[in-house]
Amino acid sequence: MQERIPWFRRPFGIGFIAGGVAGIVASGVMLLLNATLNGLSLPQEFGSGLLALMPAAVFTFFHQAIGADAKYYFFGIVLVGQCLVFALSGALCNHYANRSNAPLRWNYGLLLALSLWLFTGSILLPITGSGAFGESLSVGLAGGLFSLTVVGLVFGILFVFVQRWIVAPKEKKATGPVARYRQDVSPRRTLLKQAAVAAGLVIAGAGIWKFLSQGLGGGSKVPVAQLLKGYQPKVTPPIPNYGTIQPVQFLSPEITPNDQYYIVSKNFTDPTVTTNEWSLKVTGLVENPYTLSYAELLALPMQQQYESMECISNTVGGSYMSNALWQGVRLDTFLQKAGGVKTGATKVVLHAYDDYTDSIHLSKALEPTTMVAVRMNDATLPDGHGFPARVLVPGIFGMKHVKWLTEIEIVNYDFQGYWQQRGWDDAAPVLLTSRIDTPLDGTSVTANQQTYIAGVAFSGNLGISEVEVSVDSGVTWQIATLKKPLSQLTWVLWELSWTPLTPGNYTIVVRATDMQGNVQTPTEADPQPDGATGYDGISITVS
Repeated sequence: MQERIPWFRRPFGIGFIAGGVAGIVASGVMLLLNATLNGLSLPQEFGSGLLALMPAAVFTFFHQAIGADAKYYFFGIVLVGQCLVFALSGALCNHYANRSNAPLRWNYGLLLALSLWLFTGSILLPITGSGAFGESLSVGLAGGLFSLTVVGLVFGILFVFVQRWIVAPKEKKATGPVARYRQDVSPRRTLLKQAAVAAGLVIAGAGIWKFLSQGLGGGSKVPVAQLLKGYQPKVTPPIPNYGTIQPVQFLSPEITPNDQYYIVSKNFTDPTVTTNEWSLKVTGLVENPYTLSYAELLALPMQQQYESMECISNTVGGSYMSNALWQGVRLDTFLQKAGGVKTGATKVVLHAYDDYTDSIHLSKALEPTTMVAVRMNDATLPDGHGFPARVLVPGIFGMKHVKWLTEIEIVNYDFQGYWQQRGWDDAAPVLLTSRIDTPLDGTSVTANQQTYIAGVAFSGNLGISEVEVSVDSGVTWQIATLKKPLSQLTWVLWELSWTPLTPGNYTIVVRATDMQGNVQTPTEADPQPDGATGYDGISITVS
């Protein structure tokens, strides 16, 4: 009986293995070019295109379940998919062009690379909105052509090299392929399977843990109907109860260190921008469009302000909220330098180095606290926060605070930016919110011993006049002590001294009132499309 040749010794299998190995190396070269020379990253552009097609509700679910790391998991999936495409193309090439299973000629590898190059540059990238060979991206047509050419050559040459290396032993020793496979390859194959399963379990476990600890942990844990009893959405603004705050463990620092400040972006890999290649354009409906270098930007009159920022995707009680001291140039300074705006202008479109776009209304751009920041907490703006320059728009969620700013464009139409095209609110005002930092949810405290309940409250640029805490599931409320804020644009640290007398289980919730008398709503809503609402709450045990 003739012994059956295993799949990995057949033309299709050999091509798949050779294409997979070459694809992994080529993908690594692509990422290296992207990191060092701002080359084209196909997984990032293709992944962004898939995210654009993803319904907003699905995007929100994964973001809440896994958190900010969701995009990295997604990037990994897209990258693996790219390697599988390389492997499949190699399999088909070797199967149809080399049925005799002989060593491939070099021209086959180059023709395969050329086919993938043409398909990617002229079909796949335009579908993602990147233009032919990435011409619509910051990398430009030349950069896209260069990146894809280098990656294609690496793949084509290495594909043929690996294919020849695989088939060469078969020519020298054609006997016993199944036995040799079982002895040499099977243990390694089992090990790879086990590693893949373990990696999948780790990723799934991380997602489940994040979902359980954050997705289910947010919210008050008290029925909304109970919290609505006696609720008044608008009151006379109380006089703030300012006082001294005790430095208790886990309470957020009033100023967030740069390395702890939250970061959210659309990118799988954020750009690193140099001042030599960077410039800031002021264009559109202005009298005199112009361009500034980084040195010219730094020479403009500066101001500084304390300002907090929150991501629109932040859940109730979530961590996507931080505070810093910023230094920069008022946005209206750039418009004045351009000779003013023309009649009919309504919006300011903000363009970024990573091809991100968003817009704000012209009236908001002219406010004295709207500025282009170049420093953060007395340090040069970090790369992850938009170096060389980013926009600050107090009172509006963080997606409008465009990082890596490259162009300020004045328009006369209702421009919709990156996230607005994906279903998120365009106005995006920060919603009144409060958060319990300490005690931690699920912990225990001691009866008849003083405990501090503390956290932060934020309302954009409207300030905080009062924070109330309930230790009995919203039945009664106590007024917390507020630390006088650094500015009207920042969050407020609050604290309540509590000495529980009776052992048992307690549900603690918090709510805030802004300087205009608006009271935080207990009605629960998911972040998408215009921000989360509801009361933050924790469950603790008194023993």
